Amino acid sequence: MNRITALAATLALTAGSLALATPTQAAPAKARTYKVTAKASTEVAVAKEDVVKIRGRVKPKAAGEKVVLQQRVGNKKKWKSTDKAKVKRNGSYVLKDKPTTPGAREYRVLKPGSRGIKKSYSKTMPVEVYKWEKLVYRPSGPRVNVEPAGVLIGAEYYGQSLATTLAGTPSSVEYTLGRKCTDLRATYALTDSAATGSSGAVTVSADGAVLATHSLSVGTVVADEVLDVSDVFRLKVDLSTTATPAAVAAVATPEVLCTR
Repeated sequence: MNRITALAATLALTAGSLALATPTQAAPAKARTYKVTAKASTEVAVAKEDVVKIRGRVKPKAAGEKVVLQQRVGNKKKWKSTDKAKVKRNGSYVLKDKPTTPGAREYRVLKPGSRGIKKSYSKTMPVEVYKWEKLVYRPSGPRVNVEPAGVLIGAEYYGQSLATTLAGTPSSVEYTLGRKCTDLRATYALTDSAATGSSGAVTVSADGAVLATHSLSVGTVVADEVLDVSDVFRLKVDLSTTATPAAVAAVATPEVLCTR
């Protein structure tokens, strides 16, 4: 009986020792992920004129590997890749985009996965893009004695302009900007068809407030004037001309800088 008891104790002790000697299962190592920082050079850009530069760094440095600039415009859900660049030895990079269309857009930078390190994206960077467009291409509101036309001023041709049609008659035209534009630029003058000694005037108003007034005569040209139309809903241009001598007044190639 003592032998049986002793044997059982020995077996129990051996089993316990084996259990203590069994190695525990190590937790799998967590895969690393790239860290991408990014900053846009501007929050507002002009289409076909400005270049948006995205600068940042990648950690781990990943020298010589590529980062990808992605963007999406307006309410689109899909991201589109538009530029690539190599990561420099110090982990930095520079990406560029020259937008061609107006509207709100977002940028982000992708570092694809490599060397066992997972891919990563930078923060999202919003940029509002504006574009110069011909005012006469926008639908007009009330229009009296004014028509879109090409005009000659100082023997120079100005297309996509506005010109009065009947001398001596009050003239006006209105455009709805809808608070989506920031600037108006135009040239104001009497056309080369105006008689010597004739005169006129032009007044530009925004939501009833006068932005600019100019007296016009043959040989007087108010060239490339830029007016602030930020937050303007309705733009109005009033023109007047003498009937004798007969005059033709023009708003030459007016353009507005708008998001859409």
